[in-house]
Amino acid sequence: MKKTFTLLALVLCFSMTISAQVVRVGILGAGLGGGQNSGRLAVHIFEAAYAPSPRIDFGGYLGAAVGGNSESASAGIRYGAQSKFYLMTEKFKPFVGLQLGLNTRAKVDVNSEEIADAGTKFQVTPQAGFRVGPLNIWASYQNGFMVNGGLVFGFGKFE
Repeated sequence: MKKTFTLLALVLCFSMTISAQVVRVGILGAGLGGGQNSGRLAVHIFEAAYAPSPRIDFGGYLGAAVGGNSESASAGIRYGAQSKFYLMTEKFKPFVGLQLGLNTRAKVDVNSEEIADAGTKFQVTPQAGFRVGPLNIWASYQNGFMVNGGLVFGFGKFE
């Protein structure tokens, strides 16, 4: 928890020192999805992004996920860097994006109750979605298709 608050403070201080045009902060979102015969629930804890222009932003993210099927259950934490390119800059803002980061997870075999797999792996996650006001809705693919949603707030303005 301390690391999260430290990261938030650093992002805000860094954005002020480089005279950012807009800083976007996303707090608490959720996603549902899955792969073949499995399901997953994701919680988007925090994301912060610097937007040098209305069409692009880049920053970092932190999230957690749980998933499972009839044979195993898993839980993990995801963190890394992301960028979005906005196709329009009106009230309705469709975007495409990419996340690059680390996925730390543990997988437990339901039948034997033993850890089947644990570790950290590099992950690339493509995204496509839209923003309307603070509402952010997007689809992503990470070991299965997911639909996500959350709130994003912007601070600052473009000249």
